[in-house]
Amino acid sequence: MKKVFAEIGLGNDTFFSTEFEKEGTEYRIPKFILPTAIHEVYFRFWLFKKVFILSTVDGFKTTSKSKNNFKILFGIGGETN
Repeated sequence: MKKVFAEIGLGNDTFFSTEFEKEGTEYRIPKFILPTAIHEVYFRFWLFKKVFILSTVDGFKTTSKSKNNFKILFGIGGETN
């Protein structure tokens, strides 16, 4: 099963995008493809090196990144075949 993260928002290359992860490899396509099995819904706000995430799985958390960026994203995470 592949992990799927369908995202809508500002900061990625396109307004609608989907990221796939499988066996340590990840790639992104410029389409919004919903996962077959939905596991979480999240809101991500990335300002400079700080990332604020509100998720139905993890609640509210903050992380730090090594590069500066600006993103505001709504996402749906899950799995697909």
